[in-house]
Amino acid sequence: MRNRLINTEPKKIEYYDGIQIHADTGVHEQAAELADKYFRTGDHVLDVGAGAGALSQRLTDHGYAVTALDVDPQKWIPKQIPFLTLDIDKGIARSVGNSYDSVCCLEVIEHVENPWNLLREVYSVTKPGGYLLLSSPNITSFCSRALFFLTGKFHQFNDDDLAYGHISPISAFELQHAAASVGWEVVEIKGGGYLPVFNLVAIRPLLWTFVYNVLCALGFLISKGYKDGWCLFYVLRKPEGDR
Repeated sequence: MRNRLINTEPKKIEYYDGIQIHADTGVHEQAAELADKYFRTGDHVLDVGAGAGALSQRLTDHGYAVTALDVDPQKWIPKQIPFLTLDIDKGIARSVGNSYDSVCCLEVIEHVENPWNLLREVYSVTKPGGYLLLSSPNITSFCSRALFFLTGKFHQFNDDDLAYGHISPISAFELQHAAASVGWEVVEIKGGGYLPVFNLVAIRPLLWTFVYNVLCALGFLISKGYKDGWCLFYVLRKPEGDR
């Protein structure tokens, strides 16, 4: 059981079936639980931004017929799962060609140039009544609010985060508005990953770490809205009868 109050050691890299997970602690496990809550066994699922294949393999093991989509086939590991090579920023619908019962898009929307267009493209390849399970860094978490107060930058959107493509911070408010504008129904939003109140792993000078943790604690106590979660999960549904 992870301590939700205090973290004293660096997070460890996680693997699934020997495939490295490129997401925060517990995110893929939590995503699979949400998939099992809303998807149907045997659903044809499109995994957008599938990376090396850890989530695709997990979903396959949960009984879904998965097709993966990403830009780099050289990184793809589970060769038995169909893989589509595609730059998401260049569009999805015209290249995919099929409709899917459900779609997963974990820790991807922050990497694209146009988050609204991603929601629109995924909508067009999802069958009516189907679901989109999406996640993105929670820029309104209590720690992100503390970091923004100190630096003017959101959590997971610092200079170093540009190196792995975090270019489009999006809040729950904006994502809900964008999703509704496209046609999605918002079914559920919840925090994900591992975000303890106090992080005692000093990554900066001791005084900075102390001030940051004090602000995090205050933010946790007094903030409103979607303040918990390293990331936020969104479960969106395409209405029945909508093409």
